Amino acid sequence: GAAPEIQREEILEARRIQEALLPSNLPIIPGYEISGTWQPAKAIGGDYFDVFKLNGDAVALCIADVSGKGMPAALLMSNLQASLRAAAVDSVQPMELCAKMNQALSGHLNPEKFVTLFYAFLETSRKELVFSNAGHNAPIVIRPNGARVRLQEGGPALGVIRTANYSSGRVALSHGDRCAFFTDGVTEATDKNGEEFGEDRLAALIEANLKLGAKDLQKKILETVSGFCHGDFQDDATLIVLAVE
Repeated sequence: GAAPEIQREEILEARRIQEALLPSNLPIIPGYEISGTWQPAKAIGGDYFDVFKLNGDAVALCIADVSGKGMPAALLMSNLQASLRAAAVDSVQPMELCAKMNQALSGHLNPEKFVTLFYAFLETSRKELVFSNAGHNAPIVIRPNGARVRLQEGGPALGVIRTANYSSGRVALSHGDRCAFFTDGVTEATDKNGEEFGEDRLAALIEANLKLGAKDLQKKILETVSGFCHGDFQDDATLIVLAVE
């Protein structure tokens, strides 16, 4: 029948929208290497990531996951990207940005829809990451001494509680640190026995490959996860790796 055909067309169209919104070239930042990638699942999801320069020497980093699939998720994601770029002016703190985005989305989403967002700015000369986490998987910072830091500070997912408050966290970065920002498509990829890849495996994998630069580490992670789930991603898997040189 025609229905599967229409569905396939819609998925391809949604995927084109999604791909067009993702950055094709990430900014080059002296002293750091950043690499981002998106691995689409069979059905379209609503993952989004962006890295862009702010005034002075700050760089904005964000990663988000829109609940749901198909065209609605792709459309909501394009809306999110436009609002975020408009709101991310230089003086806006990550917690203010999350609060703004939350207000913009609250009341416009169906009750079961929400968006998780991690937004940070990297103060490159001070080597600090100031961030706010709105219900997203906590990014992991792995240090050469084996310390693991999870970036959890923030508040609830966007679009659920209009009056939600958000806080900002701050983490100092130093030479040799590796940070991974990811969506649950990475950690919830499952093997044939239904076991999830999980955050511990992800952290251990980064720890074992701390010598790699951002691009190679990102490749290594994606290849490992893909091998684990035999390339059968149930959900879009988005990954940004930040390496401090």
